[in-house]
Amino acid sequence: MEDGRNNYMKDSKIIAEEIGRYFFDHLQAELQKDPSIIDAIGFDYKTPREIHKSVLKDLLEIFPNLINLPRPNYNLFERWVKWNNFPIAYKDFTFDAYNIIFLYRIIAIRNFSKESSQYFKKVTLEVFDKFDYKRPGFSVSGFLDFENNMRELLRKILLEIPNIDQEEAWNLLFEQSKEYQAVVNEFFESILKKALDDSERLLKNILPEKIADELKSSNKVIPKHIPETSVVFTDFKGFTQLTEKMAPESLIQELDNCFSVFDQIIDSHKIEKIKTIGDSYMCASGVPEPSHTHAIDACLATLEMRDAMRELYIQRSKNGELYWKVRIGIHTGELTAGVIGQKKFSYDIWGDTVNTASRMESSGIEGEINVSKSVYDKVHFFFDMESRGFIEAKNKGKIEMYLLKGLKKKYQNHLDNSKPNEEFTSIYDRISKGARIKSNQHL
Repeated sequence: MEDGRNNYMKDSKIIAEEIGRYFFDHLQAELQKDPSIIDAIGFDYKTPREIHKSVLKDLLEIFPNLINLPRPNYNLFERWVKWNNFPIAYKDFTFDAYNIIFLYRIIAIRNFSKESSQYFKKVTLEVFDKFDYKRPGFSVSGFLDFENNMRELLRKILLEIPNIDQEEAWNLLFEQSKEYQAVVNEFFESILKKALDDSERLLKNILPEKIADELKSSNKVIPKHIPETSVVFTDFKGFTQLTEKMAPESLIQELDNCFSVFDQIIDSHKIEKIKTIGDSYMCASGVPEPSHTHAIDACLATLEMRDAMRELYIQRSKNGELYWKVRIGIHTGELTAGVIGQKKFSYDIWGDTVNTASRMESSGIEGEINVSKSVYDKVHFFFDMESRGFIEAKNKGKIEMYLLKGLKKKYQNHLDNSKPNEEFTSIYDRISKGARIKSNQHL
């Protein structure tokens, strides 16, 4: 048994050297190709010439006798190109990335060890990770077909080697080919999984998770009537004037910074971002999932948004920079929510509640949060509110409005008066579970 293993090891070196002879001939042909092909930056930011010379050097270190061996009767890779019906002639392109893999394939055959096989797998994955598999004409199935053809061509080389165990030689070659194809499959399965994960993540960035799941399962989203929600609009006072004084890149960067802060704040309060239009930001609390605390959540979030913008304004002013102030409006009421678009999906909300929330913002005061009577009725037991009386709103007539100033002192955290305390949290939890609190109830 041990003798058979030794013979097999001996044959593996003979087989590797013979395949190396064909590979040596191919590498020399590669280096004779047109400079426009082999001197252009290609795989891994190197020129094919650099790669071919490096691979050739490594090959000769392992098989120094290749220089003295006769040239094969044909170019293995040129024949492979013809077998695969490549649309480009052998002389018109290069195998830079594949040559690296093929070198370690020969080394794995020669060494015939678990370690060399594992290293061959490692190199293959590293090459594929840098390989442009997205280029036109490339397909995984085509690549695996090419490997089947290469295996058959290598089998023909084996049949011409005298005094070796042909059956064992074929088993060696076949097992390596299977392992190679398994590695390729593993790589592209990971690519597919990543693509699916990215697609999932992007879809859920565009749509609420529940809506994204509904769209995936039924390929449509049925519009829903939501009996009660709180809609928030923000706008930057002075934005238009600053667009004339700031470079476009700086303007977009600052706007992105502000909206990114808003995104983080509303996420922490489970509020759904609907969209941005220019310098206007729109979100809704209590969609698509109903919430008993939607108005409270909207108030807590907008207080953080207001304070964040005040801090930015102060910082910029200290540096002598012009900046904008935020104006925020909230209204509570019913609306309809759904997805529009066939190619570019958008989750949106409609109804008079949306229009009124927009008027709360446009009728508001810079640096303040302007809310309607419906919001006041929901939250005034938690927050200090300043009545503005009835204010004329465009196309709405006079609407009763209030300024949301902050948490009542009894609900403020003594370490940070912008944060709620335990008493607030206890009542909030009861409301979130459906407890009703009368407007005149003292808690």
